[in-house]
Amino acid sequence: MQQKVTKQLLSDRPAVRWTALVLLAMAMFFGYMFMDVLSPLQTALQDTKGWDPETYGHFAGSETFLNVFIFFLIFAGIILDKMGVRFTAILSGTVMLVGAFINYFALTEAFEGSALATFFENNLNLPEAWWNVTPFFKGMPASAKLSAIGFMIFGCGVEMAGITVSRGIVKWFAGKEMALAMGIEMALARVGVAAVFIMSPLVSRLGGTLNVSRSVGFTVILLCIGLISFIAYSVMDKKLERQVGNNEEKDDPFKISDLKYIFKSKVFWIVALLCVLYYSAIFPFQKYAANMLQCNLGISDESAAAIFTVFPLGAAAITPFLGRYLDKKGKGATMLIFGALLMIVCHLTFALGLPALRGGDQNVVAENSIISGKVIDSSLNEKGEEIVINVVFSPKNFANHDVAAAFTGKSVGESVVFNPRTAFSDMTIADEAERSEAASQKITNFLKDKDTNFELAQSRAVDRDFTLVVEKIQSPMGVFGIVIAFLAIVLLGISFSLVPASLWPSVPKLVDGKLLGSAYAVIFWIQNIGLYAVPMVIGGVLASTNTDVFNPLSYNYTAPMLIFASFGVLALIFGLVLKALDRKHHYGLEAPNTKADNAAVEFDAME
Repeated sequence: MQQKVTKQLLSDRPAVRWTALVLLAMAMFFGYMFMDVLSPLQTALQDTKGWDPETYGHFAGSETFLNVFIFFLIFAGIILDKMGVRFTAILSGTVMLVGAFINYFALTEAFEGSALATFFENNLNLPEAWWNVTPFFKGMPASAKLSAIGFMIFGCGVEMAGITVSRGIVKWFAGKEMALAMGIEMALARVGVAAVFIMSPLVSRLGGTLNVSRSVGFTVILLCIGLISFIAYSVMDKKLERQVGNNEEKDDPFKISDLKYIFKSKVFWIVALLCVLYYSAIFPFQKYAANMLQCNLGISDESAAAIFTVFPLGAAAITPFLGRYLDKKGKGATMLIFGALLMIVCHLTFALGLPALRGGDQNVVAENSIISGKVIDSSLNEKGEEIVINVVFSPKNFANHDVAAAFTGKSVGESVVFNPRTAFSDMTIADEAERSEAASQKITNFLKDKDTNFELAQSRAVDRDFTLVVEKIQSPMGVFGIVIAFLAIVLLGISFSLVPASLWPSVPKLVDGKLLGSAYAVIFWIQNIGLYAVPMVIGGVLASTNTDVFNPLSYNYTAPMLIFASFGVLALIFGLVLKALDRKHHYGLEAPNTKADNAAVEFDAME
């Protein structure tokens, strides 16, 4: 490691460099809020917009589509190395805002019934074939298609912002508290995730009516503030660059041909693969976590979101301390290994532990029971044929307490006659038209079956009695199971502190300074491949393993959680390999980051 002493710079003044960090972190805070604003609203999206698990999975994966298949992240890294942090920060903030607004518009009432909605209903209906790598498929709602397009554009901006912020932190904190600074930036981003999991369900229900676009619109406003913070940072960065004079870049400018040094490094690829495996078990999990907790614990979306907030808040609380430890003591590779182990334990708990703790079959229906039943009817089929509609629900799902009480005490084989319109009419909604529409959405979800063509238009006309036969009664999760779920989330939070806090500060130890932006871009690009594919895989697996389940509160998440756990196992293997390579080649991954003085650092080229 080569050092050279420089004059007193803005980055040498603690108050100034930490102010720069706050501005960078603020923009990422709002970016992470938007990224997960719909995560706690998966059930609401299915009820109000017709987004089933497969649709939601394709939407969730769309965020990384352009980054992966158009190689936007690679170009972003080159832009960052050629144009610098200031230009790329403002560009990324602008792109985030444009994509977020498109996503918001797709979920508004103004889009429904518009010519644009008709266009998307009639187009992008691609078959679900092996060659269709896009998020679009036949039967995908128009709102989901346009939302996916907006999320793609937002994804380009937020991932570009991610590599820009990492490069900016290295620029201001090299040879100083770099791991601590990265830890704090990541901690604030985690707080953004926690904040949106709490805020999103609450904002969506303001005024007593459910409107998912309201939550999205609120975060769009926050992204405007994030763009302003990037602009403010750029003013500071320009002053620092005037002091530095860009002498290093003038003497040894970045050339695209230099990327070969990244691609030829074995240890770099180990880090990149470890990154994609670990983050594929975290961020896609976040998209499904609230619904998974609802299904496993039998709780509301607000309660599920509140439990899950322990994950990002715990990570936020611990990450800065781990960053400080890395700066002073090192042990980065060891932290990666422990983080992978904790993640495996967490996902196995959700895959196997919670289902085992959940009560078995019951003899009679209680208020919180999960009921599997069937409705036999002829008028719900366009051909007038007698069909069987499978339903899964809990009496507490009904807005009408009298209907819920009619199911209480029933045994397997018994039937209940009830009117779905009455059952789902929430009298707390003051406006009669809104109350009727909300009931129609619930009826659509309740009576939806893959063997029928029952849609929202039909549900609006449903106002008669149906006979439902009770086939299976299951008990909900007990208090002990909820405690176990809470502890598993805590473990995941610790894991999410250990891995990122040690992973990102390790990259500058492996990469020449002039290639750092491109190096981060390549890692993010590889990571985005997983973030694109995994949500769609999970959505497909969830749908295929729950073929007879149409209530979004009753999905079985065992198979998806085992997939997440398998990613943790592979990440653990790569972590062990990385530590062995560091011991052999002395990359310094186990060494502390802080130098003996405040000298600027020039990183050696990777081996």
